[in-house]
Amino acid sequence: MSDDLDRPPLGKPGGPRTKGQRSADTRPTGLRRDYILARLERDGHKDLVEAICKGRVSAYTVAVELGWTKRPEPIGTGSTNAARRRQHQLKAFASGGLTSGQIQELWLGPSHNGSYFGSREELEQAWEQNRNEVMRLFANNGRRPRAWWCFDAPSLNLKYPGYDREQSYLFEAGVLSEAECAELLRSWRRKFEQAQTPGFDLNDGERILIGDRARAAHFEWAGIPRALVEQWSAEHPARRHGKRTEPALPGSGAPLKSEVR
Repeated sequence: MSDDLDRPPLGKPGGPRTKGQRSADTRPTGLRRDYILARLERDGHKDLVEAICKGRVSAYTVAVELGWTKRPEPIGTGSTNAARRRQHQLKAFASGGLTSGQIQELWLGPSHNGSYFGSREELEQAWEQNRNEVMRLFANNGRRPRAWWCFDAPSLNLKYPGYDREQSYLFEAGVLSEAECAELLRSWRRKFEQAQTPGFDLNDGERILIGDRARAAHFEWAGIPRALVEQWSAEHPARRHGKRTEPALPGSGAPLKSEVR
């Protein structure tokens, strides 16, 4: 991601925590657009970052769809302008007479308010008529629109594995474009190398892991396919020239809850 958004990066997930304190490297949470963009960027959701930055969808809408927050229940007061603005943000996607809400459903699936289509047949017809445009807009970065998973994936014997595993699953299935594969390989390689630093450790929320156990948890979080991890690990200088040695964690306090390499 370029630096033109002028947003300092979020801290990496996990890490030592002290109750009541916040790391100096971690930005405050909330529903601000800059926080949502930074969190999406940190977690590798480049497709959603691009959609927000180009005005295709609001940051808040994406946060709702990913389950980071919920829209407040309508109380029947106030202006309807906000709801209208949300609809206009997606009108650039509209084609074939579909509403912006229907286009969004083909991309992300139904909202918490339910489907914008009257039946599954209506949904499937909308997908057939608008597949090319929806795929052009949203089939990138190793991900596919939710309607693709619903109607096209079964013919390939594929089943939606969840957002966290989607990229590696499609990569291993061989259905991604050459450009997508190259982009993912570059991203995964960077994340692989991050875990090769001496003394690499990771806080999984319950304990601090070090050594190979920390690396394995990091690779799983990054979604790197197991075959690539094995290949790159075998090629890495630290592996070729002998077993790693990990320095002891600083401090002389009580042992960690469950420390394994």
